[in-house]
Amino acid sequence: MSEDNQHLPENDDELKELIEQALKQSLEVKKEFKSREALAKRLASILSEYLDSYILLGYDFSGNHIDMKSALTEQQVEALNSFLLRYFASEVQYIKGGGGPSTGPNEIF
Repeated sequence: MSEDNQHLPENDDELKELIEQALKQSLEVKKEFKSREALAKRLASILSEYLDSYILLGYDFSGNHIDMKSALTEQQVEALNSFLLRYFASEVQYIKGGGGPSTGPNEIF
């Protein structure tokens, strides 16, 4: 094995195990928020670094719903509301068509 590769796992199984352990540790760390307010503040600080305005809908690891909306101007509020309506309309249309999960041009995942 070359010096450049001396810290790499010998096979794919070992690499897979390392990745699985890292993901499990990451999930354990994510569960340590002391309150919903602490989680909301942390999420808001992260999202605000990357997004001008946003709506976040989801569930925490305890199954509690999280809904956050950030918009500083009336124009941002209108744009978010319009986007949310378009999103749900496209999901309803997709469900009526009987397909699998939809991914539009503005969706990352």
